[in-house]
Amino acid sequence: MLRTVAAAMSAPVTGMAGLARFLADRQLLVVLDNCEHVLTAAADLVEEVLLAAPDVVVVATVHDQLAALAELALMSGAHVLVEKPAGVSTAQIERLIECQRATGRLVKVGFNHRFHPGIARAAEEVHSGRHGELMHLRGRYGHGGRPGYDREWRVVPARSGGGELIDQGMHLLDLSNWLTGPLPLHSALLRTQFWDAEVEDNAALLLGEGGSRTDPWAMLHVSWTEWKNMFSLEIYCLTAKLQVDGLVGSYGPQRLRIYRMGPELGPPAVEEVRYPDTDRTWKAEWEHFAEAIVTADGRPLLGDLHGAHAAWEQVEAAYATTSVYSDMRSCVSLGSSR
Repeated sequence: MLRTVAAAMSAPVTGMAGLARFLADRQLLVVLDNCEHVLTAAADLVEEVLLAAPDVVVVATVHDQLAALAELALMSGAHVLVEKPAGVSTAQIERLIECQRATGRLVKVGFNHRFHPGIARAAEEVHSGRHGELMHLRGRYGHGGRPGYDREWRVVPARSGGGELIDQGMHLLDLSNWLTGPLPLHSALLRTQFWDAEVEDNAALLLGEGGSRTDPWAMLHVSWTEWKNMFSLEIYCLTAKLQVDGLVGSYGPQRLRIYRMGPELGPPAVEEVRYPDTDRTWKAEWEHFAEAIVTADGRPLLGDLHGAHAAWEQVEAAYATTSVYSDMRSCVSLGSSR
Protein backbone atom coordinates (compact mmCIF):
# COMPACT_ATOMS: atom_id res chain seq x y z
CA MET A 1 0.00 0.00 0.00
CA LEU A 2 2.87 2.37 0.79
CA ARG A 3 4.29 1.89 -2.71
CA THR A 4 0.89 2.62 -4.26
CA VAL A 5 0.38 5.84 -2.31
CA ALA A 6 3.97 7.00 -2.81
CA ALA A 7 3.74 6.37 -6.56
CA ALA A 8 0.46 8.30 -6.78
CA MET A 9 2.23 11.32 -5.25
CA SER A 10 5.51 10.79 -7.14
CA ALA A 11 7.17 10.46 -3.77
CA PRO A 12 10.68 8.92 -3.96
CA VAL A 13 10.38 7.11 -0.63
CA THR A 14 10.58 3.50 0.47
CA GLY A 15 9.52 3.65 4.11
CA MET A 16 6.68 5.08 6.23
CA ALA A 17 8.95 7.60 7.96
CA GLY A 18 10.21 8.79 4.61
CA LEU A 19 6.66 9.39 3.42
CA ALA A 20 5.91 11.50 6.50
CA ARG A 21 9.02 13.62 5.83
CA PHE A 22 8.03 13.98 2.16
CA LEU A 23 4.55 15.25 3.11
CA ALA A 24 5.64 17.58 5.91
CA ASP A 25 6.44 20.67 3.80
CA ARG A 26 4.04 20.13 0.91
CA GLN A 27 0.50 21.29 0.20
CA LEU A 28 -1.35 18.15 -0.86
CA LEU A 29 -4.79 16.60 -0.58
CA VAL A 30 -4.31 12.98 0.50
CA VAL A 31 -7.42 10.80 0.16
CA LEU A 32 -7.53 7.26 1.56
CA ASP A 33 -10.73 5.53 0.46
CA ASN A 34 -11.99 2.01 -0.24
CA CYS A 35 -9.39 0.48 2.07
CA GLU A 36 -11.63 -2.12 3.71
CA HIS A 37 -9.55 -4.98 2.28
CA VAL A 38 -6.26 -3.57 3.64
CA LEU A 39 -7.35 -2.18 7.00
CA THR A 40 -4.12 -2.84 8.92
CA ALA A 41 -1.92 -1.34 6.23
CA ALA A 42 -4.26 1.64 5.91
CA ALA A 43 -4.23 2.22 9.69
CA ASP A 44 -0.41 2.16 9.74
CA LEU A 45 -0.31 4.59 6.84
CA VAL A 46 -2.76 6.96 8.53
CA GLU A 47 -0.62 7.06 11.67
CA GLU A 48 2.48 7.94 9.65
CA VAL A 49 0.67 10.58 7.57
CA LEU A 50 -0.56 12.21 10.78
CA LEU A 51 3.05 12.52 11.93
CA ALA A 52 3.51 14.99 9.07
CA ALA A 53 1.21 17.38 11.01
CA PRO A 54 -1.52 18.01 8.40
CA ASP A 55 -3.46 21.26 8.57
CA VAL A 56 -6.90 19.69 8.17
CA VAL A 57 -8.18 16.11 8.38
CA VAL A 58 -11.59 14.96 7.14
CA VAL A 59 -12.81 11.81 8.92
CA ALA A 60 -15.60 10.04 7.01
CA THR A 61 -15.84 6.35 7.81
CA VAL A 62 -18.00 3.89 9.74
CA HIS A 63 -19.37 5.26 12.99
CA ASP A 64 -17.36 3.20 15.45
CA GLN A 65 -14.09 4.57 14.01
CA LEU A 66 -15.03 8.26 13.79
CA ALA A 67 -14.12 9.37 17.31
CA ALA A 68 -10.80 7.50 17.53
CA LEU A 69 -9.58 8.83 14.17
CA ALA A 70 -10.78 12.36 14.95
CA GLU A 71 -8.86 12.24 18.23
CA LEU A 72 -5.68 11.07 16.48
CA ALA A 73 -6.04 13.90 13.98
CA LEU A 74 -6.52 16.48 16.75
CA MET A 75 -3.46 15.20 18.59
CA SER A 76 -1.44 15.63 15.39
CA GLY A 77 -2.34 19.33 15.44
CA ALA A 78 -4.96 19.24 12.68
CA HIS A 79 -8.33 20.90 12.48
CA VAL A 80 -10.95 18.19 11.93
CA LEU A 81 -14.15 17.81 9.95
CA VAL A 82 -15.73 14.59 11.21
CA GLU A 83 -18.80 13.04 9.65
CA LYS A 84 -21.90 12.84 11.80
CA PRO A 85 -22.60 11.36 14.31
CA ALA A 86 -18.91 11.89 15.30
CA GLY A 87 -18.91 8.74 17.47
CA VAL A 88 -21.26 6.17 18.95
CA SER A 89 -22.00 7.64 22.39
CA THR A 90 -22.11 10.82 24.45
CA ALA A 91 -19.00 9.59 26.27
CA GLN A 92 -17.02 9.53 23.04
CA ILE A 93 -18.18 13.02 22.13
CA GLU A 94 -17.22 14.28 25.59
CA ARG A 95 -13.74 12.85 25.13
CA LEU A 96 -13.45 14.63 21.78
CA ILE A 97 -14.59 17.91 23.37
CA GLU A 98 -11.84 17.55 25.97
CA CYS A 99 -9.29 16.78 23.26
CA GLN A 100 -10.42 19.77 21.21
CA ARG A 101 -10.09 22.01 24.25
CA ALA A 102 -6.59 20.69 24.97
CA THR A 103 -5.32 21.10 21.41
CA GLY A 104 -7.04 24.38 20.57
CA ARG A 105 -8.06 23.05 17.14
CA LEU A 106 -11.46 23.42 15.47
CA VAL A 107 -13.80 20.46 15.05
CA LYS A 108 -16.68 20.64 12.60
CA VAL A 109 -19.29 17.86 12.65
CA GLY A 110 -20.79 17.02 9.27
CA PHE A 111 -24.33 18.22 9.77
CA ASN A 112 -24.54 19.32 6.15
CA HIS A 113 -28.33 19.73 6.17
CA ARG A 114 -27.87 23.14 7.80
CA PHE A 115 -26.43 24.27 4.46
CA HIS A 116 -29.41 23.40 2.27
CA PRO A 117 -30.60 26.83 1.09
CA GLY A 118 -34.26 26.28 1.98
CA ILE A 119 -33.41 25.07 5.47
CA ALA A 120 -30.90 27.89 5.99
CA ARG A 121 -33.49 30.48 4.92
CA ALA A 122 -36.12 28.93 7.22
CA ALA A 123 -33.67 29.02 10.16
CA GLU A 124 -32.86 32.66 9.44
CA GLU A 125 -36.56 33.51 9.41
CA VAL A 126 -37.11 31.74 12.74
CA HIS A 127 -34.06 33.18 14.47
CA SER A 128 -34.89 36.71 13.31
CA GLY A 129 -38.02 36.68 15.50
CA ARG A 130 -40.07 38.35 12.78
CA HIS A 131 -42.72 35.62 13.01
CA GLY A 132 -42.86 35.52 16.80
CA GLU A 133 -41.72 32.65 18.95
CA LEU A 134 -41.39 29.15 17.58
CA MET A 135 -44.20 27.03 19.01
CA HIS A 136 -43.48 23.58 17.60
CA LEU A 137 -42.07 21.75 14.61
CA ARG A 138 -42.63 18.50 12.78
CA GLY A 139 -39.91 16.70 10.84
CA ARG A 140 -40.14 13.62 8.61
CA TYR A 141 -37.24 11.99 6.83
CA GLY A 142 -36.92 8.61 5.22
CA HIS A 143 -35.75 6.32 2.46
CA GLY A 144 -36.50 2.75 1.47
CA GLY A 145 -33.03 1.24 1.56
CA ARG A 146 -31.86 -1.06 -1.24
CA PRO A 147 -31.51 -4.83 -1.80
CA GLY A 148 -29.15 -6.21 0.84
CA TYR A 149 -29.43 -3.13 3.07
CA ASP A 150 -29.93 -5.41 6.08
CA ARG A 151 -26.48 -6.91 5.46
CA GLU A 152 -24.56 -3.63 5.42
CA TRP A 153 -22.55 -2.13 8.29
CA ARG A 154 -25.35 0.30 9.17
CA VAL A 155 -27.39 -2.54 10.68
CA VAL A 156 -24.51 -3.89 12.80
CA PRO A 157 -24.89 -2.17 16.21
CA ALA A 158 -21.23 -2.49 17.17
CA ARG A 159 -20.26 -0.56 14.02
CA SER A 160 -23.15 1.87 13.56
CA GLY A 161 -24.29 2.43 17.16
CA GLY A 162 -27.89 1.94 16.11
CA GLY A 163 -30.25 2.17 13.17
CA GLU A 164 -32.33 4.82 11.43
CA LEU A 165 -32.50 7.01 14.53
CA ILE A 166 -28.77 7.58 14.04
CA ASP A 167 -28.64 7.32 10.25
CA GLN A 168 -31.11 10.09 9.37
CA GLY A 169 -32.49 10.87 12.81
CA MET A 170 -29.27 12.66 13.76
CA HIS A 171 -29.90 15.19 11.01
CA LEU A 172 -33.47 15.89 12.17
CA LEU A 173 -32.34 16.16 15.79
CA ASP A 174 -29.60 18.60 14.82
CA LEU A 175 -32.04 20.75 12.87
CA SER A 176 -34.58 20.65 15.70
CA ASN A 177 -31.93 21.61 18.26
CA TRP A 178 -30.67 24.39 15.98
CA LEU A 179 -34.15 25.86 15.69
CA THR A 180 -35.55 25.33 19.20
CA GLY A 181 -32.52 24.69 21.35
CA PRO A 182 -32.00 21.17 22.78
CA LEU A 183 -35.25 19.70 24.08
CA PRO A 184 -35.60 16.79 26.51
CA LEU A 185 -37.03 13.53 25.27
CA HIS A 186 -40.69 13.23 26.19
CA SER A 187 -41.33 9.83 24.61
CA ALA A 188 -40.04 7.54 21.88
CA LEU A 189 -41.42 4.71 19.77
CA LEU A 190 -38.90 2.47 17.98
CA ARG A 191 -39.74 -0.37 15.60
CA THR A 192 -38.01 -2.95 13.37
CA GLN A 193 -40.82 -3.90 11.02
CA PHE A 194 -39.30 -4.67 7.63
CA TRP A 195 -35.55 -5.16 7.63
CA ASP A 196 -34.01 -8.28 9.14
CA ALA A 197 -31.82 -6.44 11.64
CA GLU A 198 -31.19 -5.86 15.34
CA VAL A 199 -31.42 -2.09 14.89
CA GLU A 200 -34.59 -0.05 14.40
CA ASP A 201 -35.86 0.78 10.92
CA ASN A 202 -38.33 3.40 12.21
CA ALA A 203 -38.19 5.87 15.06
CA ALA A 204 -40.72 8.44 16.25
CA LEU A 205 -39.68 10.95 18.91
CA LEU A 206 -41.64 13.53 20.85
CA LEU A 207 -39.40 16.19 22.38
CA GLY A 208 -40.29 18.87 24.92
CA GLU A 209 -40.92 19.62 28.59
CA GLY A 210 -43.87 17.52 29.69
CA GLY A 211 -44.86 19.84 32.53
CA SER A 212 -45.01 23.05 30.47
CA ARG A 213 -48.00 24.63 28.76
CA THR A 214 -46.06 26.99 26.50
CA ASP A 215 -42.50 25.73 25.88
CA PRO A 216 -41.59 24.64 22.33
CA TRP A 217 -41.84 20.99 21.32
CA ALA A 218 -40.98 18.82 18.34
CA MET A 219 -42.32 15.66 16.69
CA LEU A 220 -39.86 13.72 14.52
CA HIS A 221 -40.24 10.55 12.46
CA VAL A 222 -37.43 8.84 10.53
CA SER A 223 -37.90 5.70 8.46
CA TRP A 224 -36.09 3.06 6.43
CA THR A 225 -39.49 2.03 5.07
CA GLU A 226 -40.28 5.30 3.29
CA TRP A 227 -40.75 3.72 -0.13
CA LYS A 228 -40.56 7.10 -1.83
CA ASN A 229 -37.60 9.03 -0.42
CA MET A 230 -38.85 12.13 1.35
CA PHE A 231 -37.83 15.04 3.55
CA SER A 232 -40.25 17.48 5.14
CA LEU A 233 -39.72 20.05 7.88
CA GLU A 234 -42.67 22.12 9.13
CA ILE A 235 -42.01 24.94 11.59
CA TYR A 236 -44.87 26.69 13.38
CA CYS A 237 -44.31 30.18 14.78
CA LEU A 238 -46.87 32.49 16.37
CA THR A 239 -47.65 34.28 13.10
CA ALA A 240 -46.32 32.01 10.36
CA LYS A 241 -45.69 28.47 9.24
CA LEU A 242 -42.50 27.64 7.36
CA GLN A 243 -42.30 24.41 5.37
CA VAL A 244 -39.28 22.92 3.61
CA ASP A 245 -39.80 19.92 1.33
CA GLY A 246 -37.19 17.99 -0.62
CA LEU A 247 -33.41 17.78 -0.53
CA VAL A 248 -32.90 17.53 -4.33
CA GLY A 249 -31.96 14.30 -6.08
CA SER A 250 -34.11 11.32 -5.12
CA TYR A 251 -35.75 13.40 -2.38
CA GLY A 252 -37.22 15.76 -4.94
CA PRO A 253 -36.53 19.45 -5.61
CA GLN A 254 -36.21 21.67 -2.57
CA ARG A 255 -39.00 24.13 -1.96
CA LEU A 256 -39.60 26.57 0.89
CA ARG A 257 -43.07 27.92 1.57
CA ILE A 258 -43.77 30.62 4.14
CA TYR A 259 -47.40 30.97 5.21
CA ARG A 260 -47.83 34.36 6.87
CA MET A 261 -50.94 34.78 8.99
CA GLY A 262 -52.80 38.08 8.99
CA PRO A 263 -54.45 39.62 12.08
CA GLU A 264 -57.81 38.29 10.89
CA LEU A 265 -56.35 34.78 10.53
CA GLY A 266 -58.08 33.00 7.65
CA PRO A 267 -56.13 31.97 4.52
CA PRO A 268 -52.47 33.05 4.88
CA ALA A 269 -50.34 34.95 2.42
CA VAL A 270 -47.93 32.47 0.80
CA GLU A 271 -44.36 33.00 -0.34
CA GLU A 272 -42.82 30.11 -2.25
CA VAL A 273 -39.15 29.71 -3.17
CA ARG A 274 -37.88 26.91 -5.38
CA TYR A 275 -34.19 26.05 -5.34
CA PRO A 276 -31.89 24.59 -8.03
CA ASP A 277 -31.80 20.80 -8.25
CA THR A 278 -28.12 20.71 -7.29
CA ASP A 279 -26.79 19.67 -3.89
CA ARG A 280 -24.12 22.19 -2.89
CA THR A 281 -24.30 21.52 0.85
CA TRP A 282 -20.93 19.79 1.17
CA LYS A 283 -19.18 22.56 -0.76
CA ALA A 284 -20.90 25.23 1.36
CA GLU A 285 -20.07 23.36 4.57
CA TRP A 286 -16.41 23.05 3.61
CA GLU A 287 -16.20 26.75 2.71
CA HIS A 288 -17.77 27.63 6.07
CA PHE A 289 -15.22 25.49 7.92
CA ALA A 290 -12.26 26.74 5.88
CA GLU A 291 -13.23 30.36 6.50
CA ALA A 292 -13.45 29.71 10.25
CA ILE A 293 -9.95 28.20 10.18
CA VAL A 294 -8.42 31.00 8.12
CA THR A 295 -9.99 33.90 10.03
CA ALA A 296 -9.46 32.28 13.46
CA ASP A 297 -11.98 34.77 14.85
CA GLY A 298 -13.84 32.32 17.10
CA ARG A 299 -17.03 32.37 15.04
CA PRO A 300 -19.51 29.60 15.94
CA LEU A 301 -19.49 26.62 13.62
CA LEU A 302 -22.76 25.46 12.09
CA GLY A 303 -22.62 21.95 13.50
CA ASP A 304 -20.04 21.28 16.21
CA LEU A 305 -19.26 18.73 18.93
CA HIS A 306 -21.65 20.34 21.40
CA GLY A 307 -24.44 19.95 18.86
CA ALA A 308 -23.48 16.31 18.35
CA HIS A 309 -23.46 15.80 22.13
CA ALA A 310 -26.98 17.23 22.48
CA ALA A 311 -28.28 14.93 19.73
CA TRP A 312 -26.56 11.90 21.26
CA GLU A 313 -28.17 12.62 24.63
CA GLN A 314 -31.57 12.50 22.94
CA VAL A 315 -30.69 9.33 21.01
CA GLU A 316 -29.43 7.51 24.10
CA ALA A 317 -32.53 8.55 26.04
CA ALA A 318 -34.71 7.12 23.25
CA TYR A 319 -32.89 3.78 23.22
CA ALA A 320 -33.14 3.60 27.01
CA THR A 321 -36.95 3.66 26.89
CA THR A 322 -37.18 -0.03 25.99
CA SER A 323 -35.07 -3.06 26.86
CA VAL A 324 -35.25 -4.31 23.27
CA TYR A 325 -33.09 -1.48 22.00
CA SER A 326 -31.10 -0.77 25.15
CA ASP A 327 -29.95 -4.41 24.92
CA MET A 328 -29.06 -3.82 21.26
CA ARG A 329 -26.77 -1.00 22.41
CA SER A 330 -24.97 -3.28 24.87
CA CYS A 331 -22.45 -4.33 22.22
CA VAL A 332 -21.52 -0.73 21.41
CA SER A 333 -18.27 0.67 22.81
CA LEU A 334 -19.90 3.47 24.80
CA GLY A 335 -16.88 4.85 26.62
CA SER A 336 -13.39 5.57 25.38
CA SER A 337 -13.02 6.27 21.68
CA ARG A 338 -9.90 4.09 21.56
